[in-house]
Amino acid sequence: MMPTYDKIFKSEEYKEKKYQLASGYISTTTVFFEAENIGVTIEAKGGVAFFDGEGTELAAVKMPVQSGGREVYEDVVCSVSDGSLVLRFPIVKWIDNYPHCDGEHDRWDSEIIGWHTLTFDPATKVAAIATE
Repeated sequence: MMPTYDKIFKSEEYKEKKYQLASGYISTTTVFFEAENIGVTIEAKGGVAFFDGEGTELAAVKMPVQSGGREVYEDVVCSVSDGSLVLRFPIVKWIDNYPHCDGEHDRWDSEIIGWHTLTFDPATKVAAIATE
């Protein structure tokens, strides 16, 4: 049975595309890389699995834990480079604005201080994580 996906990545249209991840009651987001016929399941706490077009798992990895805030990833930037799928997860530093805020709506700010980059090669079924 063909799985259903939340997001569709079209590498012939996008150089890269940022997707917001589900990180509340539902914490799993699925992305289908259409031209590559590869699906990805991303759990907000960092679990990532790659699937072929029929839904067979090809590889699974656990991303480094996001620190601060709710300790989840909120976004991912997807791209394809030299036939490999690339998922970039921002490393975020949380800034507490207390007591210089008007309430909870503006108490916290975040700043991207780096990236965890996950590369998956469909030919070898190897997933590798790098930090930049």
